[in-house]
Amino acid sequence: MKPRRPRRLRLLALGGTIACVPSRRGLVPRLRARELASALAAPEGVAVEARDFLRRTIVFPRDWQALAAAIFDARDDVDGVVVTLGTDTLAHAAAALALMLPATPTAVVLTGAMTPLRAADGGARRNLEGAACVALAAPGGIYVVFDGQILRGASVTKTRSAAAAAFESPNEPPLGRVAGGRIRWRHRPPLLPSGAPRLASQLDTRVATITLEPQTLPDDLAPFARFRGLLVEGYGDGNVPTELVPALTRLLRGRLVVLASRCTYGALHHRYEGGAALVGAGALSAGAMTREMASVRLMWALGQSRNLTAARQLFRAGSQSAPRSRGHLKRV
Repeated sequence: MKPRRPRRLRLLALGGTIACVPSRRGLVPRLRARELASALAAPEGVAVEARDFLRRTIVFPRDWQALAAAIFDARDDVDGVVVTLGTDTLAHAAAALALMLPATPTAVVLTGAMTPLRAADGGARRNLEGAACVALAAPGGIYVVFDGQILRGASVTKTRSAAAAAFESPNEPPLGRVAGGRIRWRHRPPLLPSGAPRLASQLDTRVATITLEPQTLPDDLAPFARFRGLLVEGYGDGNVPTELVPALTRLLRGRLVVLASRCTYGALHHRYEGGAALVGAGALSAGAMTREMASVRLMWALGQSRNLTAARQLFRAGSQSAPRSRGHLKRV
């Protein structure tokens, strides 16, 4: 009888606070992937493959694309993937991977830390161990594990600048918790789209965010005409001042405009005059998306098709459909 190969967990290190050490210039990410992997107490029968991918604190759209391609290429070789990276752009990277790898059969877990691996509080080590546990046990998809919480990657935002519980999924409850190598599922992870795994990583980064302020004037919006996509962060329920509606409506010509909110919690319905007028003129709604997902989805939809009508449909598909749920999951 042919012996089974050991289960393989791949750790891809992208830098961030978790890999930082003090220097005269402040914290800098210098720890290598093998040093992060050494903090993992891998279960028996699991081989950890540590790979250095990047070493900085911020990851950019080109990095999301390269990361998605590396995960896609490894889909048949590993049983789980852990990605360590900086927390400032972790939610953007998670949103991008959720879009670029729509049917990945492997659980991909993003994590990091608010303090370096060598800090005395042990938060980085706990995040690493929790991420590894979920990567080996969860169904395929993109997850974030942080401070014991298991979150769906597509719905994550960073809400705190220094606290250990830095991430939330504001409009979707956590999927569960992990501690001491044990997982307690509270909600079922959503079903992946049907079909074979595929890589959809093309982006159009000609996208900008307009955050409306009380002093914003119509003439302030003119420079944004050079972008192909715009995320407009309005007030409350996705509202905008009526004085700005004509200028924003002009920006709808030849580009996609998505109306979001500066608020973190709650889905948008655009019940007030200004927001309703802009949506009626053709602006898309961010719905219940996080700001990170709305921005990344706009880049992704424009990158998938040069045709604005097709790109609009791709964006709307994510804002209108609720994820389907899997069957019952046992505690691990």
